Amino acid sequence: MEEKAKLVRKWCLRATTEAGSGHPTSCLSAADLVTVLFDKFLAPDDHFVLSKGHAAPLLYTAYALAGAFELKHLLTLRKFTSELEGHPTPRLPFVEAATGSLGQGLSVGAGIAYALGAGISNSPKVYVLLGDGEMAEGEVWEAANFASYYELRNLVAILDVNRLGQSQETMFGHQVSEHRNRFAAFGWETQVINGHNFGEIIDAYAKAQASPKPFVIIAKTVKGKGVSFLEDKDG
Repeated sequence: MEEKAKLVRKWCLRATTEAGSGHPTSCLSAADLVTVLFDKFLAPDDHFVLSKGHAAPLLYTAYALAGAFELKHLLTLRKFTSELEGHPTPRLPFVEAATGSLGQGLSVGAGIAYALGAGISNSPKVYVLLGDGEMAEGEVWEAANFASYYELRNLVAILDVNRLGQSQETMFGHQVSEHRNRFAAFGWETQVINGHNFGEIIDAYAKAQASPKPFVIIAKTVKGKGVSFLEDKDG
């Protein structure tokens, strides 16, 4: 898993370097979470929504490694002729909704989960990767309320708490208990983990599979993880 995550990071960096723009550090913080999900838990009928859409290179890399297209196609990121846009759009068959505007992904995921079968134990899972910056958006909490009310046991949120937004520290920084308390208040099952510890990541996904409630994995991560001079750097 660790070696595969390094490969994911490499291609996220290659793509954004070739493009000369993008959000590589936001990809690096969630690379371990996404690598484990795609390698061990995401079933063919499941759905994945990238709410933190600026981490699009991570999404594209995960699907490239799964065989959706050749890895070298990642080097077309953000070119006018490429469908690999700076933020995901439904031009790609595996993208459920455009997520350039933050705060909307959990609503999208909750809607899909509801349509697939609210409260049904064996319905396909819907995974939503959120950033901690967008947790300040009100729509996130409307979706959290909706998911709890309709007992969407097939909905799994993955919160990448990397502490830093684009220009400053997020509202709660690395205080993961603040996020846990809020989701718990809305009736979700919660688990706080180190988002770079593969054992903890695997354990959290396994528990999410069996949860009778909507489940949130609150992962404390490091922005820019894996590149010494980028790790946990503001600005």
